[in-house]
Amino acid sequence: MKISGACTLSYEPFPYKDIWDPLGRVFNAFGFDRCMWGTDWTRSVGLLTYEEGVVEAFRITERLSDSERTALMGNTLRQVYNWAPARA
Repeated sequence: MKISGACTLSYEPFPYKDIWDPLGRVFNAFGFDRCMWGTDWTRSVGLLTYEEGVVEAFRITERLSDSERTALMGNTLRQVYNWAPARA
């Protein structure tokens, strides 16, 4: 399940607190091992800033644990596509 453009559906300004209950239902239904974050930036560009909608909203929320955030923001994608972690 690709989680993208969620911030554009908010009725509230950044940090878009009203998106988390609906997203929580998606996460509960599919699990973080089947959810992957995506930007949908081409649709979002006219509605919010890249930093607020694409980076910060998912990074600063208290609604995700560190392990959930890690899974959503790249780990699940790496597992699904069998990609090796990035080297430091």
